[in-house]
Amino acid sequence: MKTTQRISGIILVLLPLIIKAEAKEVPFTLDDRDRIIRTEQKVEALDVKIDAKVDGLRTEMNARFEAVIKQFEAVDQRFDQLFNFLWAIIGIFTAMMVSVFGFAFWDRKLSLASMKREEDKIKSALREYAR
Repeated sequence: MKTTQRISGIILVLLPLIIKAEAKEVPFTLDDRDRIIRTEQKVEALDVKIDAKVDGLRTEMNARFEAVIKQFEAVDQRFDQLFNFLWAIIGIFTAMMVSVFGFAFWDRKLSLASMKREEDKIKSALREYAR
């Protein structure tokens, strides 16, 4: 029992010191305020630098995108020229095929007409010979 009384006595004596240590306020000095101000100024300066870099990168990216768009337009124009050339080739080939087939049919008709005349002559000669 004596030991518990001694321990509680020591705690009661030291309790105001413990409470005072916990309640001790941290002093805020002018140096701390100046440090905070300098830190805010540095952060603002960094924001300005970052904004400047971002604006520079944005303009550079826009210039590159415009260059790429011009290249795509040039490629698109080249494809249009290629398609026009292919349509011309297809038109020429179609005209050639139509003319070849037309000539073949015309020649066939022309050669058959002379053969029909000869056949008619042969028939009439055979008829006369048969009489």
